Amino acid sequence: MSSTPWDNSNSFGNSYTNLFENIDETEIANIYCRPGMPDNNIVGKYFQMTEKTLISNLKNKNNPSGKEISFDPSSATTLSEKEQKSFDTVRKKRLQVFLWLRELIWKVGRWKSPELIKFIDEFDPDLIFQPIYFSSHLCDITLFIKRHCKKPMVGYVSDDCYTLRQFSLSPLYWINRILVRRKVGKVIRNCDLLYVISDIQKREYEKIFNKECKILTKCSDFTSEPDIKRIHPLPLKLVYTGNLGAGRWKSLSLVSKAVGELNKEGNKAVFDIYSATPLSDKMKKAFAYNGTSFKGAVSSKEVDLIQSDADILVHAEGLDLKSRLQVHQSFSTKIVDYLYKARAILAVGTEDEASIDYLIKNDCAVVCSDYEQIHTNLLKIISNEEILNELSFKAYNCGRKNHSSQRIKTMLKNDLKRISEK
Repeated sequence: MSSTPWDNSNSFGNSYTNLFENIDETEIANIYCRPGMPDNNIVGKYFQMTEKTLISNLKNKNNPSGKEISFDPSSATTLSEKEQKSFDTVRKKRLQVFLWLRELIWKVGRWKSPELIKFIDEFDPDLIFQPIYFSSHLCDITLFIKRHCKKPMVGYVSDDCYTLRQFSLSPLYWINRILVRRKVGKVIRNCDLLYVISDIQKREYEKIFNKECKILTKCSDFTSEPDIKRIHPLPLKLVYTGNLGAGRWKSLSLVSKAVGELNKEGNKAVFDIYSATPLSDKMKKAFAYNGTSFKGAVSSKEVDLIQSDADILVHAEGLDLKSRLQVHQSFSTKIVDYLYKARAILAVGTEDEASIDYLIKNDCAVVCSDYEQIHTNLLKIISNEEILNELSFKAYNCGRKNHSSQRIKTMLKNDLKRISEK
């Protein structure tokens, strides 16, 4: 069961297709809870329920609160252009009242429908593989499916959905954090196996829940020799692909500023930012330096080509306390993509963030924590392209060591088989 549709163009779909592709003897059904149509070559059956269908059902019981989705695009519930704009506005503001309003809809909505139960019973899973979200209604649905199926469950948590190691001055935030974490804890305790995303998260969750955790990340085929880009004419191409939340846009603005400063002495570098995150006026101003362009969202196929064409791939985490605590346990899935591309990586962040901790310990990126370090390192790289080639080899070798498809998928397949037979 997932929050978003299993679509290869979004983060969830891209990551889960990467993990489950070419794993033999598996049949997957996906229940999801947001508007949109799935797009992947992994899943065989889908069931969709959304706030929109729940409201429609509350207005008229004859309207189903959820339904099985065929492969006809018109069969899925989607958002109109006006609804999408409203959703983007709410997503940018992230006000607690809007999040509670969503939870209220799921609380009063009749999502435990005959259609949902029929879908589960007909598929009759041997195993539940559950992404664990910090969400009250998603935890409720997970626990209902677990109780109804009475089958073993494997959980996968990729963000800190449980600890109180966060920062907020809002009492509403803490009320919500304390209430939802109880449900998250219940889901985790119902798991027969728990996958986590980083070494930091593994250490902390094993201590909290007193159960063994395994690290599971995206993977790639690192068996061939790296495709190193050996010639780097000016201007150097810096590229960022990903979301701008958790303070990342502020870190990227420091890269933008450094590129602008370097370009005062000629056309030294360009910095292209690709993201589906809607830009606020503050973000637009933060990227308004010479050489920086915000390109918006692109397809996963385009991202692949864009990353391959880059000289430097930029990774960013937030630098303020709130942002650092928010991603303290999180490992960015795009790091594996960056490693596979065999390009130099410039990372902005601090060592108490799992992604940055990983890059430092594996010595596979130039890591900076302030503007001066970014500017100094870019200046060094521009004057010595051998640094780019050395960083490219380090990146690919790190991927080969830690993210081999053969090793990770063998582990996943063996674990799923063992747990399902249990």
